[in-house]
Amino acid sequence: MNNRLRSMKLQFAMIVLIAGIMAFFAYQGVCTVLLDSLDTYFMGKDYVTKVARSNIGSLQEFVRKNHLQSYDKASLDEWSKNHKDVCITVFKDNTILYDTIMVYEGFYEDQPYYNVEFQDGSAKVYLFGYYGYKYYNTAILVSMILASVLFLAVCIGYMERKISYIMLLEREVKVLKRGSLETVISIKGSDELATLAEGLNEMRLSLKENMEMKEKLRSANKSLVTSLSHDLRTPLTTLMIYLELLENGKATDPVKEKQYLKKCSEKAVQIKTLSDQLFESVLVSEKKEIDLEEPQMVQYVLEDVISDMIMFLESQGFHTQSQIEWRPVKVAVSIDYMIRIVNNVSSNLLKYADSQIPVEIGIQYSKNSVEVWFINGISPYKDKVESTKMGVNNIRSMMEKMNGVCEVEECNGYYKIKIIFPICP
Repeated sequence: MNNRLRSMKLQFAMIVLIAGIMAFFAYQGVCTVLLDSLDTYFMGKDYVTKVARSNIGSLQEFVRKNHLQSYDKASLDEWSKNHKDVCITVFKDNTILYDTIMVYEGFYEDQPYYNVEFQDGSAKVYLFGYYGYKYYNTAILVSMILASVLFLAVCIGYMERKISYIMLLEREVKVLKRGSLETVISIKGSDELATLAEGLNEMRLSLKENMEMKEKLRSANKSLVTSLSHDLRTPLTTLMIYLELLENGKATDPVKEKQYLKKCSEKAVQIKTLSDQLFESVLVSEKKEIDLEEPQMVQYVLEDVISDMIMFLESQGFHTQSQIEWRPVKVAVSIDYMIRIVNNVSSNLLKYADSQIPVEIGIQYSKNSVEVWFINGISPYKDKVESTKMGVNNIRSMMEKMNGVCEVEECNGYYKIKIIFPICP
């Protein structure tokens, strides 16, 4: 209903109505003033007496020249045609002989009259004049013109304001077209044009956000490719060196040959891990939205993946310490993402953790969230090949898509990663 009240169609109808009312009262006012002024002049005693005497003189002269009888109607009609602003009545011997006033007989009792000499004797002539009737018509016409001008001025003023706003929007859109997305589209009023301007502003902000995101992605991809090429070059160069040594028969000792093969295998695993993380990073960034599963008890969601992780780490020579308590709270996650997150954490532990220090795994509850944390000692003997931080970045991206948070702390030779899930009602 509010949108209808603010529509340009209704606004224009209201403007036309208001303009019509203003024009009507303007016409009434101007017309009254002009007509009153004309009445004051043309109905004044001095003016009426002067014109009446002039007209009686003209009639007397016409009668004299044409030798008229008081009952000569045809000749008197001829004189009346030449004096359209005057009506006369010829009265003789208590009888009306000629009348253009056409009023009741008693009307003449108190009215002034003039004596006119006809060929058949003197007659009383009553005279009534419509003096200045042309000016009265002109006054009415002027009043109508002024009222019409006022009506058009109000309507055109409204349309001019809207046209000016449209021209302003056109100029601002041209600025946007040239690529200046900082220009804010002006919003005036609450009609369809204001809605259009608001939509243009939203489109501007969306384009600006998309361009900024595109620039960030371009910069991130450039940084990722640069870092990845550097990180891949190190194990790849080492792999090629050991393969060349093996190919040229430099490893004559079976023990050294086995050592070289083990190094080749380790570097190949490093290259595979980096390529897997890069592939996963692309998948996570491309999928903007995911469908979370129905909220489940936190034990149902996390117990299996954490148990599998503990078994895997212990099979790789790590020791684990668990501080896990299952409470009846629910979280909504993507199981596929949870498996990827745990795999990323496990991969990081294999590469960076000190196997002599137990890996701590725990769960902590707060009023609105569930926090799962992993703590490990940092090994001083392993190369830090993942300078790109792709694994952690992938975990952060996946947690964000599940409405959660990933936090990382590194202090005093220990590394801690926390993944925090919001509790569902």
